[in-house]
Amino acid sequence: MRKVVLIPTYWAREAKVGWVEGDAVYDHPTPIDEEGTLQRTLESMKILDNKDFKLVILICPTTSEIEEQAEKQTLKIIEKAGLNAETYVFTLSDLRRIVSFFQSNKVKAKITKLLNMSGYANVRNMCLLCAEILAADTAILIDDDEVFELPDFVERITEFIGTRVYGGIVHGVAGYYLNKENRYYDDVEKEVWMTYWDRFGAKARAFDEIIGNEPRIKRTPFAFGGAMAIDRELFTCVPFDPEITRGEDIDYVINSRMYGFSFFLDKTLSIKHLPERKKHPQWKRMREDIYRFVYEKAKLNAQYKTSNMVMVSAEDFDPYPGEFLQDDLQEKIFRSNMMLAAKYMLEGDAEGSKEALNNISIAENDAQPKFDPFEHYCENQKNWEQLMVFIAKNRYELRKIMEENNLSKAPVERDEKSKRKLSEKEFLKNLKEAFPVEMNNETWELVMPLFFVKTFFEDEMVFQSGDFNDGLYVVLKGEVSILSASKGLPSGKLSEIARLYKGDILGESCLKYKTFANSGRAEQFTELIGIKAEDMQRLVEISPEFGVAFYQLVLAKTVNKIRSRNTEKLNKIDDITQ
Repeated sequence: MRKVVLIPTYWAREAKVGWVEGDAVYDHPTPIDEEGTLQRTLESMKILDNKDFKLVILICPTTSEIEEQAEKQTLKIIEKAGLNAETYVFTLSDLRRIVSFFQSNKVKAKITKLLNMSGYANVRNMCLLCAEILAADTAILIDDDEVFELPDFVERITEFIGTRVYGGIVHGVAGYYLNKENRYYDDVEKEVWMTYWDRFGAKARAFDEIIGNEPRIKRTPFAFGGAMAIDRELFTCVPFDPEITRGEDIDYVINSRMYGFSFFLDKTLSIKHLPERKKHPQWKRMREDIYRFVYEKAKLNAQYKTSNMVMVSAEDFDPYPGEFLQDDLQEKIFRSNMMLAAKYMLEGDAEGSKEALNNISIAENDAQPKFDPFEHYCENQKNWEQLMVFIAKNRYELRKIMEENNLSKAPVERDEKSKRKLSEKEFLKNLKEAFPVEMNNETWELVMPLFFVKTFFEDEMVFQSGDFNDGLYVVLKGEVSILSASKGLPSGKLSEIARLYKGDILGESCLKYKTFANSGRAEQFTELIGIKAEDMQRLVEISPEFGVAFYQLVLAKTVNKIRSRNTEKLNKIDDITQ
């Protein structure tokens, strides 16, 4: 499974300047003259047992005027954190180049308008865009104000992806936040004015019901954008709704359900959430919630039956957010803002009281969408699918844009036979990874000269049908598609019959058959560690213990490969007979 971890980091003008009219609005962006929380998040990732993922950090300034300073600050933080993972940054400049590439290929404007990195929903969509360009099977969304505390977080968040649970396929997995006191509740003091706007109470009931009870994994009406894994089948079909300004994560659960996908929450999957203190006044935060819930309620109410969608209701998302999508939403808004206005008046804050009362009018007028939100989202969903198809067809060119900001990319030196030159330390690390055999250093030094590493770039042919098959290989990284000429295809055209991933074996028939029956192509940057057929027997002569262990591993990998292919064939038969 190819995993991409995506972390947006939000940057604002200098602290003394603050927010300026026209800037994007985020809860707590880091002023460019401060360091913020990103470094803490990256350093906490060092505890992860599994770093077999690509990490993308999306730099999201509130205005293009500070994008250069935001990039410098982010790069400085990444370098200081020193995380041992393949790391990319994605910038506004990268996005502009991608937009330009779409436009030069005559992609329709209604599709390219989705390429936007302003606002939470658009930022999340750009996370999914990066995941698709990097050919991810699973996109893991994390926020820059979190701390990893589970060493097996990556394994745990991807464990159920693609599996069947309680009659449904798991296309989305949600974890949950722990606060500074290691509790999953919001750090909020309940106040009298919240009597009719008991959002945090509804959330607590939902958390107790879903997080606090067995079984470990269950369908969920909510999700957290900073602890979310999305399967490729889902993220290439369903986008975040660009029209929603807040709560884009829970809205995504609603949209996914409309298209027949379900999110499941894993009650063992937590991450520490330590956000900066929110600086906006309560009436302002309340207003953001009003826009959000009024819009979502309108989208639910505007649904109509279509052949490829599922009708959902507010009750499907009880107790949260369902309780705020019911017919009494306007009454909730009226009563709670009247009480909030009274609170401000008692505190002598006339301006706050005025703005709280203004919320009532906004809920009835400005917050009401001036278009059909359901049809509008359906149109965006169709455009998103076309956008994803375009990326798949042009991944090589788009990948080159992202690779320019691959901070982990080391120059690749290889000879005319694609053999890569590596330091002895790097080579030994690769060898031990491919063949995890317990041996002393002296034995490793004896057998190491018999092995070599071959490197192939995306779309490069690893071997052609009829090529001499003189060695056995294990995939170190990347993936190789096995291609064959099939009946019904034009001459010279090949179809994929299998795909090899990290740890898979290739060329195991070299001792019997001296040519490849099929062809192999690198689907992304790929490295193989190999040994010539004639040298395999020498392993036993040099170290009988290592030689026996080597052949046992090769046999086990070969058996697994055969079983996997047989399973695929049986699945195809099942598909035909059902």
